Amino acid sequence: MKDSIAKGVSNLTLILYSSGSGTMGVNGVIFGAWVLFFYNQVLGLSAVLASLAIGISLIFDAISDPLVGAWSDRLKSKLGRRHPFIYLSIFPLALGFYFLFSEPASLDQDYLFWRLLILVVLIRISLTFYETPRAALGPELTKDYDRRNFVNAWAYAIAIFGSIILSFVMYKFFLVETEDFKGDMAFLNPEAYEYLGVFAAILIIIFGLISSLSTHRFIPELHQPQVKTTFSSKKLLGEILECFSNRSWLAMLISGSFYGLNIGISSGVGTYINKYFWQWTPDVLALFPLVTGIATIFGAILATALAKGREKRNVCITVFSINILTSPIPYLLRLLDPYTELSLFPDNGSDLIWWILISYTAIEDMLRAMGFVLVISMIFDIVEDSQIKTGRRDEGIFMAGPGLIQKVLSGLGIFVLGFVLQYIGFDPQTTNLQDENIPINELVIFQIIIQPLLTLAATFCLFFYTISRNSHSGVVDELGYKN
Repeated sequence: MKDSIAKGVSNLTLILYSSGSGTMGVNGVIFGAWVLFFYNQVLGLSAVLASLAIGISLIFDAISDPLVGAWSDRLKSKLGRRHPFIYLSIFPLALGFYFLFSEPASLDQDYLFWRLLILVVLIRISLTFYETPRAALGPELTKDYDRRNFVNAWAYAIAIFGSIILSFVMYKFFLVETEDFKGDMAFLNPEAYEYLGVFAAILIIIFGLISSLSTHRFIPELHQPQVKTTFSSKKLLGEILECFSNRSWLAMLISGSFYGLNIGISSGVGTYINKYFWQWTPDVLALFPLVTGIATIFGAILATALAKGREKRNVCITVFSINILTSPIPYLLRLLDPYTELSLFPDNGSDLIWWILISYTAIEDMLRAMGFVLVISMIFDIVEDSQIKTGRRDEGIFMAGPGLIQKVLSGLGIFVLGFVLQYIGFDPQTTNLQDENIPINELVIFQIIIQPLLTLAATFCLFFYTISRNSHSGVVDELGYKN
């Protein structure tokens, strides 16, 4: 079996291909930071109803992601296995984000609930048709153990670049103070979110077209499925279950689900904490996406360097273990400060606290970037491990996992958070910083308990991943691929 494409794919092509991950960065910011806050605090939708709408959409993900992955593995067309899905999904996905933040016709609770549910389901389905086949191209473009780290480092860096641009523009140019929305109340200006929807749609189109067009010329050289046979749902289900019985894949899927839920909750909590706990205004936060984004890109590059010649799993476990220890520190110091004679943390509004927290956030994002780059690269290596046993290249099924995890990140985390917010007493009228009844401390306590526990569970699962550098090299040689 020959692999003619591996020698012809330059580093530039791999980088351009990776630019498609910018769409996932946009998606992560939208669902991680703004959807729940916008529908709950700006439009007045109950946190439970908002989280319920987002949670229901996960049902569609659980069904569509592996099915679309399997479909793209088996599709025979003039445009290959993956590109037809990608081209057909870019513009519907962009329109979905545009309408998500457009002005609603009514503020009635039932109307807002159904509006949010329908739009989120459409976005989820479009994202499945875009990201699952697109991500599945990665393992085809290179089989090399270390070069896959390179691809995923760039993919993660560009995903962060997308989130940086969206966040910076939102804070700097959209969430500006007006006569009606001054100070921290600028977070509640609905006009800012309309601009956010438009800008997100533009970015999605740009990232999607660059990625898909950069690999278009390789379509004739990409792997082709076996000759078409009569479709059998029973056979398809059996093949999907066969893929999911791979031990390393199950370990990564469960680990990624824990970590995705962790990031989803943390991202959703972030806007509430910025406004009510640290008492910051949008202009103070404007530089955060830029500084932490640079740190994240550095982390992605650092992961590639540290993992070269080493086992990806071991480096990944080390990084996540450090993250468990460092993540609660500033919140604990702030919560304990009133109960000690010595000052444990600077006062809100001071320059010192800004420098401390932007540095802390940069370090945390750098650690997460290092771990996530290696996680995706480890999933790439499962493709050949499975192929040697099944005779099929099922990239679509395996790469459906990261897409599904990303949606769990932005969906299930928000679903859980919505109920937590309702339970501890947040409601759409809780917007005054002088209101002593704001239950922000309870929300922070929830965060500093759940974040280390979920990260610990995710890290523990990685010990069950069994593919090593040597075993992967042996499988690639046996399959006849050239690195």
